[in-house]
Amino acid sequence: MKDHTEGYLVEFDKDVVSYEEILEKWKAITSPYPTDRQYRSAVFFANAKQEAIARAIVGDMEHVDIEPVKRFYLAEERHQNFLDRL
Repeated sequence: MKDHTEGYLVEFDKDVVSYEEILEKWKAITSPYPTDRQYRSAVFFANAKQEAIARAIVGDMEHVDIEPVKRFYLAEERHQNFLDRL
């Protein structure tokens, strides 16, 4: 499964919360998977500033890939807003 990665699209208002704050929170609550498993942990960035922030915050974490955003495809409708249906 190395040809795609399942992920979350996080849209945020930078005047309310920063990319840095989001990554700090994610780092505090995540447990990265070893890269030899089916799943992997990754942080994606949209520009050079976000890349620098990501490398500064999570660059020391084992088993976390830091990559540029390429394409993002929404999951099928039945997978959307899952928590709202609980």
